[in-house]
Amino acid sequence: MTQITPNAIKRIAIIGAGPSGLAAAKYLLAEKAFSEIIIYEQRDGVGGLWNYTPMPPNRQGSVNGDLNGHSVPNAMDIMTADLPKLNTPMYEGLESNLPHMLMQFSDKPFPEGTQLFATRETVLQYLQDYASDISSMIRFNHHVVDVRPTGSDECHGWEVTTRVAAEREIKVERFDAVIAANGHCDWPLLPNVEGLEAWSKEFPGSLYHSVSYKNAKAFENKRVLLVGGGPSGADIGRQIARVCEHPFLSAQTRKSPYHTDEPDTRDYSTLVALMPGERAAKFADGSIERNIDAIILCTGYAYSFPFLAPINPTIKDEGIGALPLYQYIFHMQHPTLAFIETPEMIVPFPLAECQAAVIARVWSSRLALPSLHQMQDWRESVLNERGAGRGFHALKPPLDLEYMKEMYDWSNKAKETATGENAANGKLPKWWDARACWVRMMAAEMRKAFNARGKERSHVLNYEELGFRFD
Repeated sequence: MTQITPNAIKRIAIIGAGPSGLAAAKYLLAEKAFSEIIIYEQRDGVGGLWNYTPMPPNRQGSVNGDLNGHSVPNAMDIMTADLPKLNTPMYEGLESNLPHMLMQFSDKPFPEGTQLFATRETVLQYLQDYASDISSMIRFNHHVVDVRPTGSDECHGWEVTTRVAAEREIKVERFDAVIAANGHCDWPLLPNVEGLEAWSKEFPGSLYHSVSYKNAKAFENKRVLLVGGGPSGADIGRQIARVCEHPFLSAQTRKSPYHTDEPDTRDYSTLVALMPGERAAKFADGSIERNIDAIILCTGYAYSFPFLAPINPTIKDEGIGALPLYQYIFHMQHPTLAFIETPEMIVPFPLAECQAAVIARVWSSRLALPSLHQMQDWRESVLNERGAGRGFHALKPPLDLEYMKEMYDWSNKAKETATGENAANGKLPKWWDARACWVRMMAAEMRKAFNARGKERSHVLNYEELGFRFD
């Protein structure tokens, strides 16, 4: 199947009631073209990764019997063994890494008085408020276990199998189209470092990933090595550096734009090996640090779509790389299967809106997809430019701005519907004007200036208070 039969899509399933799933539902509703839209959410509330899940007491660092299919526990098994059910990477003291006026949905500002970089509690409440008018569409405590096409012809639908938490009941329902909006920040991506497996077996309680980080208490007065350089790594590193034994050790192949040089920190480039026999780490410049008590890997997350195994069995191992997506949205062979927010290094809520606007218009037949050949040409051009690894999905600014403008322009080309009672021209996402683009490009510097205010930062409500001016 490479094209969509006009006006054939009436019933749509959305997997996930996080920010992207909520945005998708609102843009689909605005088309007034679909008979039913159902959001499946495995939790008992909206918000996705913005829900905080505390770690169980007395973390042991030992496997709990779930070996992810392995007969012998590996580093992944050991580091994820004690994770709470439906864990998220939220931690105490987390604040967004984008100014709230940049982060917000196009039609809903954050409440007056919100600090410039909103706390996780504020963001979760914001999402709960955003979802209030579509809550009747959400089926909470429904875990999607299987999504498969109902046939091989161009008009096939989808069978969605869910497991209901309380009743342990299995349900199968048919839909014309499916949106995967289940996020990609819940399963660790581990680095390929010599000695990691041996270290995890020798010192299982000393190895962490940012997915399990909740606060810095476990690192007090310990000699700590942090590996990774993303925004969360920079923020977690700041918290740990204040309580650990000095110097705090950091290994970053590339420093995050959010990185600040903390006092009593020893920075290295690439970690090349762990030596559990000496409780030591070796770096690319040949340096060795010994007597390491704890290692925390802030090395990102793996994409996980296990429910899609029926259409691509390799997806469990290859993740997003196994999916032939056009514009990071449409499955080329199954264009009634769409994805939201697969790109990384982005402004997530507005980008989800841009993608949702395109999906809604294509599935309501107000926009047409290009031919399969043209879609494949687009993918090949991006592969040639950025490679087949994670760089394919990395839209580091200004690439995310360029992409959102392209999606806005595409959605704005949709043909208008007939006039009358049921006329609908949908929702349009935010247009990124010069000021918004400037804020995006300055976000990391703003965050560093915000952090420098210490405890007083909660009183900072706009970037002008930090000395930033748009000219």
